[in-house]
Amino acid sequence: MVCSLLLLSFFLNTLANLPTKYFWRKDFISTQRLEAILKDVSLLTLGSLGNYALVQEVGKYVGSFVKISGYSYYLVGPLDTLSSDDTDYFYRVNKSPFLTADVYEKFATGLGLAGVIAVFDGRGKIDTSLVQSLISRKQTYPVLVENEGKMSLLKSLGYNSVFIVQSGDSFEFLSGKFVYLNWDIIPPDAEELRKSLLLNSIIYISQGDIHVKKPFMTNGVVVYSNDDFVLNEAQKILNKRAGPGRVPW
Repeated sequence: MVCSLLLLSFFLNTLANLPTKYFWRKDFISTQRLEAILKDVSLLTLGSLGNYALVQEVGKYVGSFVKISGYSYYLVGPLDTLSSDDTDYFYRVNKSPFLTADVYEKFATGLGLAGVIAVFDGRGKIDTSLVQSLISRKQTYPVLVENEGKMSLLKSLGYNSVFIVQSGDSFEFLSGKFVYLNWDIIPPDAEELRKSLLLNSIIYISQGDIHVKKPFMTNGVVVYSNDDFVLNEAQKILNKRAGPGRVPW
């Protein structure tokens, strides 16, 4: 018995001294896109909401969803703002760094309430104004970067946090270490949340057609789903010439 306990103690101490990349599962960050979790609800949908208070509910739902699947971190979105030359409009929130940071703050808060840690995507192009806005809000969550060069760049901008790099199909810490939040919550109802988000993000621009998932339109009404309840509400909004959503471009 004494021998077994000594072996167990040795094994635990050995694990405690192993580098993080050997100790934790390689896929501890969920990189699943938001629209794959809540149909038709993308980051751009969140950036178009008239009521940003709904974003925290999104974080709570997504956090609960990925935690049940065994993840401890969630990749929220890029350190970049929306512009017309983007290759993927739906992986951006808003053209405004301030509003993008506001959405990220509420999303990350919801994730944390659900026991999941937010991660920002620092790969590719970054908007330094967004980075500064996050710093001013004290929202310096971990960042996924391509390499140590990007980590150094963000540090030079004053963004001091945990940095993670993807190596093949695994993740490794360039700085900091794995943290696990040991709580969870009952998530919001998915269908009710989805309905609220899609209706609150309907954008009235002017009289014209109803455009489904067509960013940068200059007329008509823009919606993010072709579900009947969305299209019916869009027609009502056309008639009354006012909608709840905000133009994110």
